[in-house]
Amino acid sequence: MTVTEDASAAANAPAPATATSGHQAPAPAPGLAAILGSGDHKVIGRLWLVAAMVHLLLVGVVNALVAAERADTDSFEILGRDWIVQADTFRFIGVVFLVILPLTISIATAIVPLQVGASTVAFPRAASASAWTYLMGGGLLLGAYVIEGGPGGTDEDGVRLFVAAFVLVLLALTVAWICIMTTVMTLRAPGMGLARIPLFAWSALVAGGVWILTLPVLAGLSVLSYLDVRYEEALGGGPSAFYDHVSWAFGTPTVYALAIPVLGFVGSVLPVFARTRHHLHRIALGLIGAFAAFTIGSWTAPGFSAEAEGPAWLYEGLWVVVSIAAIVPVLGLVGLWALTARKGRVKLASPLIFGVAALLMLLAGLTAGALQAIEPIETLVDGEGSSLFGTSWSTGTFAYVALATIIALLGAIVYWSPKLLGAAFPEAGARLVALLALLGTVVASLPELVAGLLGEPAAATEVAADNQSTIETLNVVVAAGDGLLALAAVLFVMLLVKTATSDDDPGDDPWGGHTLEWATASPPPVGNFTEVPSVTSEAPLYDAHHRTEEASA
Repeated sequence: MTVTEDASAAANAPAPATATSGHQAPAPAPGLAAILGSGDHKVIGRLWLVAAMVHLLLVGVVNALVAAERADTDSFEILGRDWIVQADTFRFIGVVFLVILPLTISIATAIVPLQVGASTVAFPRAASASAWTYLMGGGLLLGAYVIEGGPGGTDEDGVRLFVAAFVLVLLALTVAWICIMTTVMTLRAPGMGLARIPLFAWSALVAGGVWILTLPVLAGLSVLSYLDVRYEEALGGGPSAFYDHVSWAFGTPTVYALAIPVLGFVGSVLPVFARTRHHLHRIALGLIGAFAAFTIGSWTAPGFSAEAEGPAWLYEGLWVVVSIAAIVPVLGLVGLWALTARKGRVKLASPLIFGVAALLMLLAGLTAGALQAIEPIETLVDGEGSSLFGTSWSTGTFAYVALATIIALLGAIVYWSPKLLGAAFPEAGARLVALLALLGTVVASLPELVAGLLGEPAAATEVAADNQSTIETLNVVVAAGDGLLALAAVLFVMLLVKTATSDDDPGDDPWGGHTLEWATASPPPVGNFTEVPSVTSEAPLYDAHHRTEEASA
C-alpha cells in the first residue's frame, strides 16, 4: 500500500512528482542508449554497483594474497619482493576509492532521491558522466598497477599514468557527491524539512560534505605528486613518495568518514524491524552530524606530505582529541537505538543482522582508534614502549572500520534490493553472508591489533625485529579471516546476480518501511512517483499504516 491510498493522506493534496521536485526526469532511451546515456538515477546507481562489485572481488583477492605472504615474514614467495609493495598499497587505495566510496555512491544515487520524494537525482547528466569517468579512471588505475606504475612502482610512465588515473577517480567521486548533496538539499518533497530527512539520506548529505572537503585535498596532493614524478620538484621524494603523501586518508580520523553511511543505514532499518518509529529522530540527526564533523581529516595532510609548519604538539593534540571524541556520538546513537528497540517488537531479518554486525565492528574500530591515540598504550618490544601508530594496530583499526562499512553497504543492497534490482534478496543467503562477514572481520582484524602490540610494522614489506614466530602465527589467522571474507564476497555476488535476474515480484513494500521509497513500485518507474504526498513527519508511511489500522479497528 502507498501513502496516497490512505484517505487522510490523500486529503493533503499531493503534488505530482515533477512539480514537487521541479526536476523532470529524462525519458528512457531504448536499447544500449538506455545505459550509455541514461539520466535515470536507478540506472546510474546500478552502473556504480556493478563496477564496485567487480572491484570488491579484485581487492579481496589481492588482500588475501598479501595476508598469505605475511604468514612468512622472511620471504616473499607468493607475490615476490617487487610486487608486494604494489599489492600492499593497492589493497588500501582499492578498498577505499574503488569499492567503499563507489558502493556508497551507488546506493545513495539510487535510493536517496526516492527517500526525499524526488523524481530523479540532481544534475542527472553530471551524475551519469561521473559514473563513466569513474569507470575510465578505475580501469586506467588498474592498468597502471599492472605495468608496475602504482605507488613505488618501477615504471615511471606507469607511475604518471597511475597519478593521472587517481585524479580522474577523485574527480568522478567529487561530482557524484555534489549531485547527491544537491538532491537532498533542493529536491525534497513538500513538508520535508531538514528535521524530517530520513537518516540514510541525511548520512549521505553529511558524508558528501566531508568528502567534498577531503577529495580535493587528495587531488591537489596528487597533482603535486605528478609534478614531483615528472619534474622532480614540488613535494619531493619522487615516485616512491606518492603513497606517503596520501596515506593520511587511510588513518584516523579520515577513515571514520567511510563509516558515516553505517549510522544512516542502521538508523533506517532498526525502527522498521522494531516496528516502531525512531526514538528522538532529531537528536539522531545531530549525532550523525557530530560524528561526521570529527571525521574531517584533511587537516592532517601536512604532517604526511611535508614538514608540518607550526608546533608539532598542535597537530598531535588535535589528532588525539578527535580520535577519542569520534566515538562519543556513536555511543549516543547506540543509546537511542537501544531505546527504540525496547519500545518496539524486534523482528530479526537479514538487513538488521547486517546493521548490528556493522555497528559492532565500527565500535571495535573506533575503540582501537581511540586506544591508538592514548600515548601510554604502547607496543611491547623488549620491555620498551613505542607508539602504536605505524604498526599493524593501525592496519587493524582501518580493517575494522572499512569492513564495518562494507558489511553495512551489503546490508543496504539487501534491504533496498526491491528498489535497486526489482526483486527481493534471498533471505537465507543474506543471513549467511552477514554471519560470514562478521566472523571474517573479527578473525582478520583482531590479530592485527595483537600483532601491533608485539611491534609488527604496518607495511607488508617490513619485518618485526622481535616476536616473529608469534606474529607469523597471528598472520596465519588473519589470512584465514581474509579467506572467510572472500567467501562472503563471492557468495554475495552470486546471490546478487541471482536476484537481478529473478522474475519474482517483491511487492512495493515488503518490509513495512517508514519512508517514501516504499511508497512507489518495485522497481520504481521513470520519475519514481505518480504523486508525492505532503510529508508531515520523518516516518510518513509508518503514520499512514497506523492511521489505516486505527480506521479499520
